[in-house]
Amino acid sequence: MSDQAQKLRDMAEKQKKAVSGGNLAHKTRIITITSGKGGVGKSNIAVNLGLALARKNKNIVIFDADFGMANIDIILGEVPRFSLYDVVNGTKNLVDIIINGPLGLKIVPGGTGFLELTNLEDIKRRQLLSQLIELETEADILLIDTGAGLSKTVLGFIAAAQEVLLIATPEPTAITDAYGITKIISKYNLQSQVKLVINQAATPKEGREVALRFCRVSEKFLQLKVDYLGYILFDKMVARAVREQYPFVLAYPSSKAAGCIDKMADSLLLNSNDSNRHERGKQGFFNKIARFFS
Repeated sequence: MSDQAQKLRDMAEKQKKAVSGGNLAHKTRIITITSGKGGVGKSNIAVNLGLALARKNKNIVIFDADFGMANIDIILGEVPRFSLYDVVNGTKNLVDIIINGPLGLKIVPGGTGFLELTNLEDIKRRQLLSQLIELETEADILLIDTGAGLSKTVLGFIAAAQEVLLIATPEPTAITDAYGITKIISKYNLQSQVKLVINQAATPKEGREVALRFCRVSEKFLQLKVDYLGYILFDKMVARAVREQYPFVLAYPSSKAAGCIDKMADSLLLNSNDSNRHERGKQGFFNKIARFFS
C-alpha cells in the first residue's frame, strides 16, 4: 500500500513539473498506426518500426490500443501480468503495467477485458486518460497501435494523432477497406493527410504502383493528401519471427523486411519536422481524445 502511495506521489510530482514548465520543452511525436481491415500486419509493423526507431537513439513507447484483441505483447514474446484493464478497474496504476522490451522499448499492454473507450463509464475513462498523460516523460515518439476498422475508438485515435500511418497490402480487399477508412477521415476532416505503407509487396515495383494508384484516387475523389511512406516486401522470415515470438528486425536483421522497416524509420525521422507536427505534445493528444469520447 505504501509502495502504491509513493508511486502516486511521484506521478503527482511529474504533473507539477509539467505544469510549471519543467517538461514543456519535451515534445512527444504522436503517430497512430491503423488499417481498414485486420490481418495486414499492422501490429507487427508497429513493434518492428518501434525497435528500428529505438536503434536510432529514440525513446519509443508503443500503446496497444487494440482493445479486445491486444497482441503487441505476443509479438514480443511477453506475458504481461497486468494491462489497461487493471488500470480501468483501479487495481493498478499505469506505471505498474508498462512492459520493458528490447532496446529500451516500452509497451503499454491493451488488455482484452474491454472493447472500446466509449464503453467505459465517464469517471473511469477520465481516470484512464489522466494516467496516460504520464507517458509524456517517457517517449520521444509514441506509437498508437489501433484496432482495425471504423470503431469510434479507432477514429478517436486517428483524429487526435499528429500523424497517421495507414497499413494495407496489395490484396483488393485490403485496398478497398483502406480506401473506406480514408473516406471517413476525409469526410469528417479527421486529418489533413495520411501516410500509406504497403505491406507484403511481392516486389518494390508492386509496392510503389499499388501505393501511387491509391494516392491518386484518394486525392482526386476524397481531396485527402496521401503520402507514400514505403513498402515492406513479402518475406518468409516475418512469419518465422512471429511463430518464434521475436521481432524480425532483431531475429533476422539482414532480411528483406527488416531492410524495408529500417528505410521507413529513416523516412519518418527525416520528416520529423513536417507540417503534421503539432506543438502541444502528448497532453494535447489525450485532451483531444477525452473531448472526442465525451
